[in-house]
Amino acid sequence: MTQQTPKAFDFGAEPELPAEPAAASPAPQAFDFGEAEQPAAAPPAGTGPPKALSFDDLPAAPASAVPPKAVARVLFESEDHPAVRDALAIAHADYPALSEHAGQRLAALFRRILPLKLPVVTEWAEGPLMEQAALLQPITELVLRFTQMAVPAQLEAALESTRAPAGVFDKLFRRPKSPAQYKAELASSRAQLLQLIADSDAAVRALEESARTLGLHAAVLAVVSKLAGGATDASLSDALVQRRTLLQQAVRQAELSILQMGQVRQQAAELVGQVSSFLTVTLPALEMAQAQKGN
Repeated sequence: MTQQTPKAFDFGAEPELPAEPAAASPAPQAFDFGEAEQPAAAPPAGTGPPKALSFDDLPAAPASAVPPKAVARVLFESEDHPAVRDALAIAHADYPALSEHAGQRLAALFRRILPLKLPVVTEWAEGPLMEQAALLQPITELVLRFTQMAVPAQLEAALESTRAPAGVFDKLFRRPKSPAQYKAELASSRAQLLQLIADSDAAVRALEESARTLGLHAAVLAVVSKLAGGATDASLSDALVQRRTLLQQAVRQAELSILQMGQVRQQAAELVGQVSSFLTVTLPALEMAQAQKGN
């Protein structure tokens, strides 16, 4: 009876069968992102369910932003070329005041002229030179206008008319205009002098700014010539010298014109005072004296 016991057919391993469903149970958990989306999200068997819904590919988006940063860096470095930095250092040492007040303009000009090329040097500051030539014309016209007005001679004649004849000949033959006849002429001359001073003020300011611009361009040529040393060829060296000389002459011409206009302005201001004195003091006093003599 003991041989017919079920031990010979013991299926003790059968309790391990539920382990297979247990292994399959984690699959729904791996795709558990909501009951509504679970059927669509389920991939084919054996494809690695977690990888199907993985977000590991998201870092690829920031990688696309890297090229613009690299390009911007290259452009920034091109603006700070070593030659430009060296030129700015020389300018700071040789022209400290200019570098302090016009450092940004100097840097911009250095970036335009470096590296040195013959076509750029031969046309350097051509625009400012033409602009100054146009600004010199109003100064010349103002000086000519002042000379043609001949206010000093006009004022001298008015003052002479207030003096008594010196001798018999003057009493008999000299018939000068009376002081009152000069009143309208001198009043008109005074107004013209005031207008000339106002016009010259604007013209001088424009010419001064033009001279500063040319001086800045000349300083740039001096710095790049020093920076290049003897490394440039003969034609480029000659062009640098000639262009720098031209700019220096233009600046000097502007300074002389400004000085001349300053002298004219000073004379005009003095004449305005003298004419005003004649019209408001001398002439009224003379008319009063003549009125009292007539009484």
